[in-house]
Amino acid sequence: MKNESRISVRTLTAMALLIAMSIVFSRVLSISTGFVRFNLGSLPVLLAGILFGPWAGFVVGMVADIIGGVLAGYAINPLITLGAASIGLVGGLGWQKLSHLRTGNRLWCSVLAAHFVGSMVINSLALHIFYGYAWAVLATRIPNALVLTAVNTVLLRILLENRALMAVAKR
Repeated sequence: MKNESRISVRTLTAMALLIAMSIVFSRVLSISTGFVRFNLGSLPVLLAGILFGPWAGFVVGMVADIIGGVLAGYAINPLITLGAASIGLVGGLGWQKLSHLRTGNRLWCSVLAAHFVGSMVINSLALHIFYGYAWAVLATRIPNALVLTAVNTVLLRILLENRALMAVAKR
């Protein structure tokens, strides 16, 4: 029983750190071109989904989006928050369900599916419903999602090959 508690505390601590990293990556280390914003805020969310499971990824994405929005002075949009959370959920599910693939392909498919569902479908739907963006304008988000998918895949591959990180995650 004591060992389970210790693992749980370690996982919660790691999730809290990933939430903080996501906020910093999203709000501080961000390049914005007006409509399209490039940041690595989804990297810690995806990492949580891969290392700790889909629901951990969901929670990290949700909490990071809510706290980051509040800190930036934005009203919380539940559909945008769902999009951020679904990136961790779908990425983690993809990682679990595609275990038969080689690591690179498994990672690429998981991250692509996560960005497709979270960024392209849910966030685009939210931008259309709540802010009135035309669907044609939302199509310009596709290249951004593909670039983020490629960058996140490469960075996650590097992180997953880090033995120290993997040792902490397996405890």
